[in-house]
Amino acid sequence: MVEKLELSNGIIVDFDNQNPNTLYEIIISEILIPKYKDSDDWNLSINVIIEEMNQLIKKYKLNPELKLGLLNQVEEHLDKDIEELTGVAKIEILFLNMDDYVEDIKKIMTSGLDKTELRNEMARLIQPLTIFELGELFIFLGRRTFLK
Repeated sequence: MVEKLELSNGIIVDFDNQNPNTLYEIIISEILIPKYKDSDDWNLSINVIIEEMNQLIKKYKLNPELKLGLLNQVEEHLDKDIEELTGVAKIEILFLNMDDYVEDIKKIMTSGLDKTELRNEMARLIQPLTIFELGELFIFLGRRTFLK
């Protein structure tokens, strides 16, 4: 069943519960990307679209799992559309201080420490990162190293 949903910015979306991708795409293109361009704050932009989805779920009595679908759709866009539109690499969007991490890693690697000290310093540096963030860091460094 297709129903019409109105987003906070006034855009009307044809929503098909069996295929919510149209809703996700419009939220990404009409709310997320413009918000990020205006604010340059990825966390704020994500919070805005989550709140948008919360309001739609409440107003139209939709399945709360739509939030997960939206976030998965955002993840699919990170490497292509969002990077192209914002001119910012995925890793830089996710971590505002990623350049600092890369610089710190470079300093540690070139400091002349022995292997034990090197391991300890690297562990201290990356200890606050989540598994997801660590994965993204390794992907970023791998691309930077091997795809030059």
